[in-house]
Amino acid sequence: MKKAITKDRVTYDEFLEALAIVKQFRKQVSTLYKETEGEVGSLSKFIGVDKNTKIYRLPLSTRAMNVLKAMDNIDILEDTTEDLAKITLTELLHTPNAGHKTIDEFQELCMFVNLKMKRQ
Repeated sequence: MKKAITKDRVTYDEFLEALAIVKQFRKQVSTLYKETEGEVGSLSKFIGVDKNTKIYRLPLSTRAMNVLKAMDNIDILEDTTEDLAKITLTELLHTPNAGHKTIDEFQELCMFVNLKMKRQ
C-alpha cells in the first residue's frame, strides 16, 4: 500500500528505503549518534551566553570555576565573559589545577561568544 506524496511528508516507499539503510548500518548509526551527542551537548551548555554574561552565571565545570576563583585578577561576581578573554593562556597554565581540559573549556567558551583569548 503506497501513501500519496504530500508536502513535508515521506512516502511509504521512501520510509522503507530509509529503514533498510538504518538496518544495514545499525552499528555505525549508534556509534555516530553517540559521537555527535557529546558534541551537541558541549555546545548547548553555552547557549544564552554572550560577552556580557557574568562569570558566576557561566555554565563552567567546577574545576574551571575554581581555577578562576584562584586567580587574583578575576572577580567572579563582577567580571564578564569579555573579561575572561583577557586572561592569557600563559596565566592559565601557571594557575594551580588549570590543565589542558580547563584551558580547552575556556577557549571553547570564548570561541562560542566570538572572543579570542590572548596567547601571552
